[in-house]
Amino acid sequence: MQIYAYILIFLIAGCKTSEDGDVIVDGPNFQGHTVDQDDFSHSVVPMSLWSPQQRRATSGFYFLVAEKSAYVERDAKKALELYEAAYNLDPNAFLGGKMIGAKAAAGEKELAIADARKMVLLYPKDAKLRFLFGRLLAEMGNHSDAEKQLEVAIDIDKEYEPPYLELIQLHQMNQDSTKAFLISKELTENIPSSLIGWSNLSRYYLAKNQYKEAIVFAKRAYLMAPHNPTVTQIYAILLQLTDKKKQAVHIYEQLYRLNPTDEQLTAQMIDLYRELGNLDEALELIDDMLSIAKTDVPGIEMQKALILWELNRFDEASELLLRLSDRHPNSDRLKYMAGASLERKEQYDLAMEKYKEIPNNSPFYYKSAFRIVVILSTQKKIEEARKAAIALTELEQVEWDAWRLLGGHYAEQENFEEAVKVFEEGFKKFPTAYRLLFLKGVYQEKSEDINGCIATMRQVIEKDPANSSAYNYLGYLFAEQAINLEEAERLIQKALELKPNDGFYLDSLGWVYYQMGNLKKAKPIFEKALKIEPEEGVIMEHLADVIRKSGDLEEARKFYLKALEIKISGKDKERVEGKIDELNKKGE
Repeated sequence: MQIYAYILIFLIAGCKTSEDGDVIVDGPNFQGHTVDQDDFSHSVVPMSLWSPQQRRATSGFYFLVAEKSAYVERDAKKALELYEAAYNLDPNAFLGGKMIGAKAAAGEKELAIADARKMVLLYPKDAKLRFLFGRLLAEMGNHSDAEKQLEVAIDIDKEYEPPYLELIQLHQMNQDSTKAFLISKELTENIPSSLIGWSNLSRYYLAKNQYKEAIVFAKRAYLMAPHNPTVTQIYAILLQLTDKKKQAVHIYEQLYRLNPTDEQLTAQMIDLYRELGNLDEALELIDDMLSIAKTDVPGIEMQKALILWELNRFDEASELLLRLSDRHPNSDRLKYMAGASLERKEQYDLAMEKYKEIPNNSPFYYKSAFRIVVILSTQKKIEEARKAAIALTELEQVEWDAWRLLGGHYAEQENFEEAVKVFEEGFKKFPTAYRLLFLKGVYQEKSEDINGCIATMRQVIEKDPANSSAYNYLGYLFAEQAINLEEAERLIQKALELKPNDGFYLDSLGWVYYQMGNLKKAKPIFEKALKIEPEEGVIMEHLADVIRKSGDLEEARKFYLKALEIKISGKDKERVEGKIDELNKKGE
């Protein structure tokens, strides 16, 4: 519309063009004289004879042609000449700003800044000139002076938005989020309709993890622009973070209607449905997107397979992943997922074939090799599993869990000494993999190296003081050996500080009190542990031990029998059966 306004001014002033493209000015002093369009100064009519109205009209024509050069022809230098001509005919802040902007666009930023410095002295109350000057200073890296000019622009016209936005961006660039926040706050106070201002405030609080504060501003921005994808998405995310998941679903669905082929958005919605337990709705959403999508979207189909998996629809998940893998033979991720789905269906040989399709330069090669070892172990192919596990530890992209797998293989064969060696070797290669050090201690005990186990567990606690398992293991070991019982109590209490109400840790503490002979203290702890882990036979056995030692042999027998009915195996089962036999003999 602006350009048409200038055309109108030009025509009203009595200007027209000849067939050759020259300008003919029909004002009272021109009498149809032809003027060169590129340079009005060539006119034979003396400038002194021009009236103010004619000067403004001609300036308007220069401006019009300058705009064409700047925005249509993209010729900044030509535009600069024309803007300067327009300014010389009708000096004002608006044309001065245009002239400075063109000079900067033509690559003469230093000169543009020098001109801007003069212009703000000529027009000290013009906010737009101050903004332009501030922006040029910021572009040249003079942030301090840029801030001052932008702040002056805001003081001159508090309802002019660009200086606020430039100043916010400048503070963000300087990583001063507090100043950016304060300017955003000032912006929304002075211009309540500023969408960017409200959106910036919500982002500020979101970055600070202050979700309750952030959602207030996000909602304000959303109500102003409910069809703006970025604003709407921030609001939806904050609804999700503040546990307003059902409202978040509604907003996500609105976004989805705006862009039903957005894979990232669909993935977010699927995650939200999963949180809400609406997996069937998530499947409907995926099928809806797949029906709309004009291109192949394997990422979304993979999401569908995972949901089918969660719904225990393993056959459908496996078929989908296999189809995807066939359609995208270069995708190692899909080959790995297809192998995992076959493994889940216990089709182990087919799963291994799929894993073996993954080349050794793939980021999924190590994972596939790891799964092959697991499958071989499951199939009881002991020697093959051992060789594959050793080969796994020799891979260039090896991770610490390869040693966990190999050590576990030896432990399963009850070769505890070899397991200890493997865990020790793995820990040397991965000195922050404290799980390997912990497992070394576990199998030192199983190989009857009690002192070695104690030393190793102390080492775990020293290196990883948040490792609750190590505190509990060492404390229970002392209780079993009936040594260091006071230290054992402290260790297990520490484990419970780190992991409160753990049924197994409570059982350990009860056993310490049992070994101390404090049956009154032990019994309620075992009862509490049993409420947390009602299917754990050893806890039931320990409660029976307390009852037996208290003298109620018949009641103890009942609890021993219950222990055999629930989860108990191996040496634990044999031990409980032996205690029942002892009670039976006493009953005779």
